[in-house]
Amino acid sequence: MLRLLLPFLSFCRRRGTFFLLAVLTCLLSLLPLGGLWARNPVLPRDIQGHWAQHCLAHIVEQGIIKPFGDRTFRPNVPMTRGEFATVINRAFPDASPVRFFQPDRFIDLPDWYWAIAPIRNSYERNFLSGYPNRQFAPLQNIPRVEVIVAIASGLNHYFPRNPTDFILNTSFSDAANIPRYAHDIIAAATEQDLIVNFPDTRQLNPRQLATRGEIAAFLCRALGDSTLLPPQYIVRSPAPPIPNFLPPPPTSPPAIPAL
Repeated sequence: MLRLLLPFLSFCRRRGTFFLLAVLTCLLSLLPLGGLWARNPVLPRDIQGHWAQHCLAHIVEQGIIKPFGDRTFRPNVPMTRGEFATVINRAFPDASPVRFFQPDRFIDLPDWYWAIAPIRNSYERNFLSGYPNRQFAPLQNIPRVEVIVAIASGLNHYFPRNPTDFILNTSFSDAANIPRYAHDIIAAATEQDLIVNFPDTRQLNPRQLATRGEIAAFLCRALGDSTLLPPQYIVRSPAPPIPNFLPPPPTSPPAIPAL
């Protein structure tokens, strides 16, 4: 491109500086700016002052969770399971498939559904499964426990190094509200410091709907950047591994009736 412009620029230089500047201005105005905007997106105006502001900005800059058309992030709005499948695929694009998705796996997913591809990918990469009776429920808002289980499952954190009940009861005042199927995975996620609770780290609120801001926070932890979140909201593992405790071998995912 530059080689093609050199003769033209030489001609412009002979015509005078003002003429050259005018031509350059016109040329620059025609250049595509999409790449510049992709690298420097306009941050949503409603994340300023949010407790996870730096994390939300990072997630937006990486294109993992996109703002709405009015340039808002809406961190307190819930997210559907179909939307979450799309987000999880953007967050972990290099995850390897570990199982096969059959076309009739879920009876509530027509082939033309907008999120069928990310749902298939998230299933094959073991981030998301479905409900009984072959239901995926893509329009259902996803609760916090399912978000944590999805991320931990996709990252192969199935069993903790310490007894499950010890971790859960030590870490969370509402451990009794955690569904039985999720006990081991939540305990393993706790040991991996994947869980973020605001404003009280001891309140997991597992059945509460996950907000866009909370999902962004979980992803920031899973992606490994320790500087994006206030440390006081990260749930830390209660203790080092207990000697002589042998967890079940993580040879396959545990049976999950609802994810």
